[in-house]
Amino acid sequence: MNGKRFSNEKARRNGFYLALAVCLVAVGVAAWSTYDAVNGVVEPAYTDPGSSQLFQQQAEDVRSGQEEGAVEDQDPEEPAAAQEASPAPTPTPDARETAGAASQPEEVQPTGTPQPAATEEPEQVPANGPLYAISTQLSWPVESQETQKAYSAGAPVYSETMKDWRIHAGLDLAAQSGETVTACGNGMVLSTYTDPMLGNVVVIQHGEYDFSYCGLGENFQVAEGDIVTQGQAVGTVAAVPGESADAPHLHLEVQRDGVYLDPEAVLKGSL
Repeated sequence: MNGKRFSNEKARRNGFYLALAVCLVAVGVAAWSTYDAVNGVVEPAYTDPGSSQLFQQQAEDVRSGQEEGAVEDQDPEEPAAAQEASPAPTPTPDARETAGAASQPEEVQPTGTPQPAATEEPEQVPANGPLYAISTQLSWPVESQETQKAYSAGAPVYSETMKDWRIHAGLDLAAQSGETVTACGNGMVLSTYTDPMLGNVVVIQHGEYDFSYCGLGENFQVAEGDIVTQGQAVGTVAAVPGESADAPHLHLEVQRDGVYLDPEAVLKGSL
C-alpha cells in the first residue's frame, strides 16, 4: 500500500518537472525569437559587397554633381570664396582727396529759403579789341542825299553868310529843319560840344574815320563814350551859325588821322 502511494507521488513529481522543463524551453525559444527579431531591426542585414560599393559610388556621383552645379551657379567673374582676398591697393594722395571730397555731405538749403539767383559776369572786352563791329558800308545821315554845297578840297569858296572867300571843309546835305540825323555806321561817340561857327556838334568814330555831325539841335541824343549802331538817331537838323544864310541843311565833316576828306567820297566808298 505504501509502495503504490510512493509510486504515484514519484510519477506526479516527474510530471511536474517535465512540465517545468517544457515551460522553460518554451520561454527560451520565445526569448530567442524576440532577441533575433530585435537584433534584425537594430543591425543592418548583410548585403553583398558589390552592391555596397555601387551604392557608395552613386552617392559620390550625386555629391559631385551638386558641387559642380554650385560652381556653375557662381558668377565666373566673381572670385572664389576659398581664395584669399588680395590686399586693397593703397590709395594715392589724389585718390584720397577725391574720396574725401565724395564722402563729404552736400550742403542742404533749409526748406523755404530762396536760392540766390546766379549772376552773369559781364562780358570782358579785350583791351586791344574793337568795341563795336565796323560797318563795311556806310549810310547817308539824312534822307535826301542831296548835296547843297560840296567839299571844296582846300580851295576857297564864297560864303553868303560871312561875305568872304573861305575853304569849305565839309559837305552840306539838304534837309528839313528838325529832321532826324542818323549815324552813318556803327561807332563810338568821341565828343559832343558847341562851336560858335558850326553849332552843336557830335563827333563819332566809324572805324578809321571821324565824322562830325554839325548844326544839330540843342538836346544831344548821345553822349561821349556811347556805342552807336548804324541808323541810330544822334540828333536833329537845326542851324549852322557860320552858314545861316543858306537853306536848312546838315554840315558833315570827315577826318582820317587828322586830315580832312571828302565826305561824299567816303560815304560812297571811294576813299
